[in-house]
Amino acid sequence: MKRRLSLRLLFIAVLAVVTLALVGWLYFYDQGDPEIDTTMMQKRAEAGHMNSRFALGEAYRLGRGKEKDMVQAYRWHMKAALQGHVGSQYTLGLILEGGEGVRQNLAKAFEWYSLAAKMGDLVEAEFAMGLMYFHGRGVTQDYAEAFDLFEKTARKGHLVAQYLLGAMYEEGWVNGRDFVEAYKWYTLALPGRDAAIALNPLYDPRRALDRLIPRMTKFQIRRAKQAIKDWRFDNEDPFDN
Repeated sequence: MKRRLSLRLLFIAVLAVVTLALVGWLYFYDQGDPEIDTTMMQKRAEAGHMNSRFALGEAYRLGRGKEKDMVQAYRWHMKAALQGHVGSQYTLGLILEGGEGVRQNLAKAFEWYSLAAKMGDLVEAEFAMGLMYFHGRGVTQDYAEAFDLFEKTARKGHLVAQYLLGAMYEEGWVNGRDFVEAYKWYTLALPGRDAAIALNPLYDPRRALDRLIPRMTKFQIRRAKQAIKDWRFDNEDPFDN
C-alpha cells in the first residue's frame, strides 16, 4: 500500500514541479518591471537592479521578450538571488531540480528552496521542500519532515498540500492512520477541485473521499465533520463579508 501511494505521490510531485515552473512567472513577475521592454530591463539588470535581474531571468527562462536561454536565466536569477530576491531563490530551486540547461543538483535545489522559505515564508518553496523530503530527493528521506511541511502549507491554503496531507493521514505515513483528519483535509481541498482536476485527476479530493468514506465508521464521520467546522471557524477571515 505504501509503495502504491509513493508512486502516486511521485507522479504528483513531477507534475507539481512542472506546474510551479509554469505559474512561477505570473506569481513573481509583479516584483519585476513588466511595464518596460526587455532592452530597458537588460540595462537596469546590468546596473544592478534586483527586481530587473529577476524579471530578466524570467524572460530568458520562459522565452518572453527574449529567446529562451536557461543558462542566461540561471545567471540572472543567481545575481538576483544573491541580492536577496525570494522569487529568484525559489526559481533557482526549480531550475536546479529540473536540470534544464544546467546540471541537475538536487541538494543545491533544496538549499535554495529552504532559503526562499526562510527569507520570504514562501508557501511554494515550503511545499517543494516537503516533496523532496518525502521522496528523499536532495535530502535524506524523512516522512515526518514532509508531513510537517505539507501540514504547514495546507494550513496556508495550498490545494495539493491539502490533498497530500489527507493521503498521508489516510495511509498512516506518520503516527498511524487517522481517517478523521484525512476526511477533513480532503474536504477542505474540495473548493479547488475543478482547478486541481485540470492539472491532474489524481488531485481529485472527491474521489479520495469516495474511497475513504466506506472505510470509516459513522462516529468517525461525525467527528470529521465537526473538525471541519472547528477548523473553518478558527481560520475564517473576520474581514471577509
